[in-house]
Amino acid sequence: MQSAHLKRLSASLLLALSAAPQVHASELFPNLPAKTVGIQVKIQNFSAEDAAHIKASGFSFVRFGVWSDSLSAKAYQKQVSDAFAAAQSAGLPVLLTVRAIKPLTPTPDNVGELTKAGESFATALTGLEKTYSSQLVAIEIWNEPDLETYWPTRNFATTFVPFMSAVCKSLQATAQTTPVVGFGFARAPTAGSASTVALNRIVSEYPKCLDAISYHPYGMTATQISNAQSFIQQNFHLPGVISEWGVSALSSNGGIDGQASKVSAFIADVKKLNIALTSIYEWRNSASGSNEREKNFGLLTTDGQPKPAKMAAATQLNMQ
Repeated sequence: MQSAHLKRLSASLLLALSAAPQVHASELFPNLPAKTVGIQVKIQNFSAEDAAHIKASGFSFVRFGVWSDSLSAKAYQKQVSDAFAAAQSAGLPVLLTVRAIKPLTPTPDNVGELTKAGESFATALTGLEKTYSSQLVAIEIWNEPDLETYWPTRNFATTFVPFMSAVCKSLQATAQTTPVVGFGFARAPTAGSASTVALNRIVSEYPKCLDAISYHPYGMTATQISNAQSFIQQNFHLPGVISEWGVSALSSNGGIDGQASKVSAFIADVKKLNIALTSIYEWRNSASGSNEREKNFGLLTTDGQPKPAKMAAATQLNMQ
């Protein structure tokens, strides 16, 4: 039998371990509240009413994306500022993901052009950081560059490192007050993967560029996510964060009830894994989705009606 002293010691140790991730999260992301789970929204239909419901559901931040090659348009600038204003109305900080939607250069084998594109992209990031720093949880550089759809320059193995090295070199040359995470990989880095090869180059050459490695663990189990977290920490000496995960309410996933069950289980898992930041995809269904799967990730329908997944998420998020 354990002595009373050992029992007290064990209880104290468990308490310290349970408190440590919250300290870690607040140190890594100073603008993030104690809770570390947020949700993705789309700036074109994100409103102050949405923000209020998101906050009431227990989410602590919103994630939305900005296209760097659209920032020169006044109408787009207003759309971005309106989204930040909606988030601010409910006291929700923002995880801002920035990427381009057009090829970075018409000649992707030209390293000089990729370098110039990287420097220009870093300038856009710095401008956004200066404008919105008080509201930012972090700036995330890119979204799923390991998928050709989101890396329009193509040839990831040869074009990503020159571009992103230029971004990181430029960012390291200026004082950054906002945490920077990257690169929103569609798949968690693994031994020998293209993302790992790229990260090894970038992180070793520019160790102050990133504060965390972000990835999207769709379809991964809690054990697989735990292993991914360990791999990232051991190989890059940075924490892993989840900037996107979701489940569509397809009949193959059990419909809306199956979606709710999976969302509840996922939030419970990431809380146990003590991940410093996690973003759920997404708040509303997407009418513009290319297929039924893409249209049905929302916790709400397109017209704002709550699905069971909304209550499941709120229940998990508001548990003590």
